[in-house]
Amino acid sequence: MLPLGYEKKSFLRFDIDIDIDKLRSDFNCITEKDWMSSYWGNIHCSIGMLLLRGGNLGTSEDFFSEDVYDKEILKSLPYIEWLISDDGPFGKIEFAFIFKTKPNGVTLRHQDTMQQWVDLYRIHVPIYTNPDAYLLADKNSQHFSLGYAWSFDNGSDHGVVNGNQERVHLILDAKFSPKMKHQLDNAKYFEGKHIPGNYQRITNKSQEVYSYLGDTDMKNAIKTLQSRGANDEDIATFLNTKKIPSKCYPVKKWDADMVSELMKS
Repeated sequence: MLPLGYEKKSFLRFDIDIDIDKLRSDFNCITEKDWMSSYWGNIHCSIGMLLLRGGNLGTSEDFFSEDVYDKEILKSLPYIEWLISDDGPFGKIEFAFIFKTKPNGVTLRHQDTMQQWVDLYRIHVPIYTNPDAYLLADKNSQHFSLGYAWSFDNGSDHGVVNGNQERVHLILDAKFSPKMKHQLDNAKYFEGKHIPGNYQRITNKSQEVYSYLGDTDMKNAIKTLQSRGANDEDIATFLNTKKIPSKCYPVKKWDADMVSELMKS
């Protein structure tokens, strides 16, 4: 349980200077093959993501797993590696990942209810954004501007609407600690604002797009198809016919090489 007076709040801007040049330099080291589609069914339906610190199962549980690992790619991202370290501005970060939302994309209304997230502060560090990108919490909209770190109550009803450019955020989950207390004590509060149409966009079920199922589920499905005599090309055709998204971002159609590569990973 979070200490009295330090409950999560929407929206907070922390009083730290984010070095946007170093942050983008790290981001530019990420290659296309590092990205994958979101594991979260039809909620994060416009998202590509890169897990930096989390579980190692190849499922959505990687984002709230009790067994946490640093991913190999962190070694090539020195500024981000510092941000999520014990020496960083928030103390050690429990989970870290990057989300990017396609132009005019949305994240549908939901709550982060996993027990592992209840006592963690959700922090967003924008890498690329645009004036029409908003995070909504309890129907209020707030633009997270560059050069800062932001937080909100991720236990509330929330979602994202994006403008006509790609939105990229580094997202961190931090425990309460002396460093986190200092950040909260010095944060600036923003109430957000009502923007007609934003809430309707994050509740519009017509925008549901199912995402990648995760490595474990996909491998099990492919094994079942292989047991029935299907080769990699047959499997790719079947997955495309069923409109099952691939691991690639942006989402691409399956081919035999992608099936083979997944089974070797």
